[in-house]
Amino acid sequence: MTTTPSLEALLRIGPFHSALRAAIRRRGLTLERLRLRLGQQDVAVALSTLSDWQQGRVRPVSPKSLRAVAVLEELLDVPPRSLLTLLEHTGPSGWPDVVPGMMPGFNANDLEILSRHDRVFVDAERHASRVHAQMVVRARNDGVDRFYSHYFCDDSVETAQLRQEPVRNCRLGRSTRHDAERVVVHELLFDKPLREGETWVFEFVAHDATRIDSIEYAHGVRCFLAQSLIEVHFDPAALPVDPHVYLQDWEEREPHRIIDLVPDHTNSVHHFETDVSVNWVGIRWRWA
Repeated sequence: MTTTPSLEALLRIGPFHSALRAAIRRRGLTLERLRLRLGQQDVAVALSTLSDWQQGRVRPVSPKSLRAVAVLEELLDVPPRSLLTLLEHTGPSGWPDVVPGMMPGFNANDLEILSRHDRVFVDAERHASRVHAQMVVRARNDGVDRFYSHYFCDDSVETAQLRQEPVRNCRLGRSTRHDAERVVVHELLFDKPLREGETWVFEFVAHDATRIDSIEYAHGVRCFLAQSLIEVHFDPAALPVDPHVYLQDWEEREPHRIIDLVPDHTNSVHHFETDVSVNWVGIRWRWA
């Protein structure tokens, strides 16, 4: 199943670049036409800058850029300060502030994620003990040779219990964790440096030895994810209740339930999403 958040929802939950892109799409304006209209308001913004803003590659942070965003709100006919408020809610990377500084290079944003397919295996003890991830990425410039994999944990999970196993076209580099924020970052090194525009396919498995009941799995989307596929496979001895898809912004305490799911004949559920732009898209369930 696929769903695209409405503009109204994106203006409420973000992130900024997705709300901006949806607003531009609704008005039916090309970026060039939008640039010309900004110029008529004595606001000069390069075409490449507008493209970077709506793709999440760059966030407007300077006074001049914020002035341009205020004018964009008028041109795109969205509520005053709706886009500016989204910029205020998150740091420059759109992540919790601690994450970009956990490892040098994490915030480079030099890879475009074209596709991510995660297969989550929930065992008979109700624990998501293994996640098999396959990714397709494209280099934004020459020399890119690594991917930073991040794993956000529940409060009861011991971050030291998390382990990543390279499977294909990558090997494990550095690893670090932040126990207070419940996050682990692993550096996955490619077999070679990529050229600008070159794509790369790689796979890895995340192992979690913590023995607690799992109730959800989600993709944390940093900028933009062209294709997201999450499959959750349940052991026949541990079947879930009320599985459903949800969306959630970093700043929100409660998720937005959007689609109810029904396990198939293999005791599995899945959700496929294109042009993912909210901060979290995932599957949640309960236990009887």
